[in-house]
Amino acid sequence: MQSLKEWRALKEWAVVIKALEDGEQCILFRKGGILDPSFSVESSEFLLFPTFEHQTKEYLKDQYRDKFDELFEKRDANKVTFTSAAKVVAAKETGDKEKLYKLNKYHVYNDNFIDYRMQWNQDKPMSVLFVRAYHLDAPLTISILPEFAGCRSWIKVNAAAGFGKPVLNDKEFNKLKKEIEVLIS
Repeated sequence: MQSLKEWRALKEWAVVIKALEDGEQCILFRKGGILDPSFSVESSEFLLFPTFEHQTKEYLKDQYRDKFDELFEKRDANKVTFTSAAKVVAAKETGDKEKLYKLNKYHVYNDNFIDYRMQWNQDKPMSVLFVRAYHLDAPLTISILPEFAGCRSWIKVNAAAGFGKPVLNDKEFNKLKKEIEVLIS
């Protein structure tokens, strides 16, 4: 049994977490939340906190819009269930939209999302996190606390959780790593 510890959890759109868990996404774009002065990687290993704050179908590729609806219908406004975690393998900052567009096949967002995020807080570059997703040993459901609310990237969660198997095997993951390193260098 895992012992209780303080985890960092990254708040991310529920549809993005589902894509990470399904091996359909391996990068995250971050600029920080409205309540964050800026974005930084607070922990290289973290729980993935599914959220619906600011999540909108308008910024998703067509094939992910139905998943958005499915997840939205299943949500519980009073509880959150963690089913996965991630490790940051590489992080890069860029203000170059053309580089971000080249990463298109590695995420669920459409180009309008990139444009929108780059327009927000224009003096800040986009942080591109290449992450390896892991299933948790067991799902973890907790009550949503007031301190979890608001547009912020990181929250603290006291939980007994353990990383299970990686979503992608080593061969698949290393192939993606090589492809992405070329594109964001």
